[in-house]
Parts: sequence; C-alpha cells; structure tokens
Amino acid sequence: MKKTLNLLIILSCLQFSLFAQTTELLELWQKKDWKTLVTASSQQIQANKSNYQAYYWKQYALVEQGQNVDALEVLKAAFKSCENKLEIRSELANLYFLQGMYHQAKSELDTLLKEQRPDFRTFEQRVLIHEFSKERLAAINLLHRGKNNDASQIFYWIHLGDNYNHLGEYDDAIKFYEMAMDMNPLDYETNSKLARVYLKVDPESALDICDLVLEKDSTNIRFIQIAASAFIKLDKEIEALNQYSKALSLGDSTLNTMRNAGILFQKFQKSDKALKLLNKSYQIDSTDVKVVFYLAMAETHLFKPEKGLELFDESLKLMQADSSILSIIHKEKGVIYADKKQHQKALDNYLIAHKLNPKKKFYLFLIAEQYDALNRKKEALEYYQQVFDNIDEKKGLDLLSASIRDFSKSRIERLKEDLFMEQ
Repeated sequence: MKKTLNLLIILSCLQFSLFAQTTELLELWQKKDWKTLVTASSQQIQANKSNYQAYYWKQYALVEQGQNVDALEVLKAAFKSCENKLEIRSELANLYFLQGMYHQAKSELDTLLKEQRPDFRTFEQRVLIHEFSKERLAAINLLHRGKNNDASQIFYWIHLGDNYNHLGEYDDAIKFYEMAMDMNPLDYETNSKLARVYLKVDPESALDICDLVLEKDSTNIRFIQIAASAFIKLDKEIEALNQYSKALSLGDSTLNTMRNAGILFQKFQKSDKALKLLNKSYQIDSTDVKVVFYLAMAETHLFKPEKGLELFDESLKLMQADSSILSIIHKEKGVIYADKKQHQKALDNYLIAHKLNPKKKFYLFLIAEQYDALNRKKEALEYYQQVFDNIDEKKGLDLLSASIRDFSKSRIERLKEDLFMEQ
C-alpha cells in the first residue's frame, strides 16, 4: 500500500512537472520570445527525448525565425523518439506544404489519408496539391470523400465547384457552388464564381446573382463587371456600356473594363471617349486585334486618317484568317484613301474587301465609284450594272439602297453615252 501511494505521488509530480514545462513554453510563445523558446524547449528535449510538446514548440519557434530546415530536422527527431507518430507526421506534412515542398508533403499526407478519419487539414492540403498538379479527377474524388467525412466544411463544396468548372462540367460546378452558397450566402467570392459559370451557360442567371449582390453593395466593381459581360452575351450593348461606365466612375482601371468600354463607345460613335480608353488598352496590350481595330476607327473618325491607316495595317498583321473582319478593315482603309483622293489605293482595298466578303453588295458600289473617279469607264459601267442588277425593288428599298440604285442608273446611262461617243 505504501509503495503504491509513493508511485502515485511520483506520477503526480511528473504530471505536474510536465504541465509546468508546457506552461513555461506556452508563456514564451505568447510573448513571441522565439530565441528563449528554442533554448527552453531544447533543454526539455535534452531532459526527456520523448517530450513531444517540447519538439513541437521548438520547431514552431524556428519557423517563426525563418529557420525552416532546422525545424524539419526537429520534427524528424521527434518522429524517431516520440510515440504519437500521427501528430508528428501531420506537422511534418504541414511544414513541407507551407514551404512548397509538395513532393515530400504529399508522401506524408497520403500516409495520413490511409487512417480511418484524417483531419480536415490533411484533406485540404492534399486536395490543393492535386489542384496545383492539375489532377482534377483525383481532387474531385478526394473532395467527395472529405465531404462525406465532414459535410460542414465549405471548402469541399467550393473546390468541387472549382474542379468541375475546370473540367467544363458546368452543371456539376453550378450544383456545388450553389450548395456552398446555401452554407454562406454572403460569400461574395463564391457568388462571383457561380455567376461566371452562369455567364457561359445562362447569362440571365448571372445577371440575377449580380442584382442580388448589387442590391446590398451597389459599388461592388466585380459584380458590375460580370453584369456588363452578361449584357454583352445577351446582345444588350447599351446596358453593357452603362455598367462599364459605372465601373469606370468607381475607379475601375482593369484592362478588361477599359478595353470593352472603349470598343462599345466607338460602336456608338463616341470616338472621343473611345480614344482615351483604347489608347490606354493599347499601351497595356498592343497585340489585341480588336483594340487595334477600334482604335483605328476612333482615330479615323477624329480626323486622323494617317494614324488610322497605320493602325489598320497593324491590325491586319495581327488578324487571323477571319475574312469578314479582314474585309471590314480593307473597306475602312478604302474609305480613308477615297477621302484623300488616292483613288487607286482606295480601289485596291475595296477590291480586296469584296473578294473577302462577296456577299456584301455595297462593296460593288464603292468599287464602281473608284473606277469612275479614275476615268476607267468600262470597269465603272460593269460594276454600276452589277449594283443595279443586285438591288431587287420587289423586296422593298430603304433610303440608302434607293439612292444607290438611282445614282447607279444615272451613271450607267451617262457612261454608255460616253463610251459610244468615244468609239
């Protein structure tokens, strides 16, 4: 009985001693006295090599001082000397992960994942390494296992949405983002992810999300941008420009907003506003063919034809084989040359424009005008006749078509007379 009592007293003293030691280390941590914490924990390890708490606090203090390699060595020593291997492996994995040593981290994490109920941090870090390596299916499988283990962690639902989105499986992405939103409706980051997926498949739903957020936070530039993109998808360019204008007034200087607002301003013939934004966009990215093209349009409309020609030529060099756009560029160049009375250059560009887009019958009239201006009467007569023959009165004529038809008819008659007299 006396021996038992003595043993209990000894054990009680040991427990008190361990508690006192841990309290000492905790107080040093609270004071952020890292050097003393390293010294004190080292002394405790020297006294008891199986004291896991001392190893833990020593590696923590070393990490705080940027001594990560030494911290790893402390944890490796703890792994050899202490019994609680899982806790030490978890700290090792965490330190490897935080240092970007993903190859070493995933080895430790994979071992931890073989346990019956791994903790959340283990799931989280292994998922992030899968995502870093673009292993989307592996990330999805692990996320499903994690949510089945603990469905309260919103991380699982958000990252399921992220990975399905990357795979182009938008219905699943939407489903999991919406589940995440049910858990935290005020999470604007996930709201924006959900809205951006809807932009690809259902712009109206993207607008609905933007409306809900902007009711609470009317100056949230991110959602104003998404709303503008949704309006563009819906071919509502006036509404889109209103949103971009609002974003600009709130200080938005992102390339996407300046670029798209500049293009829309030019489409609505507001060349002064377009020029300022498109010039800024051009300075950031001079390889964006739409920026170069609409900047050329703005310069031309603001009576800088030489600059316009230079930029149209630049856009042609950047342009991929999209014949309809190439056709428009050559037509615009032709207009500039015609205004400058350089009729041969105008004609050359109009001929290219028509070759690239033969369905555009108006180009025939432009070609005819330039042949006429060059006094090449036979060619002018040929093209005026094509213009006249291609305008069908039975389908009804707008004012432009009627005036072109009447002018072509009068020139056909005059040119025939001239050619007859010259014979």
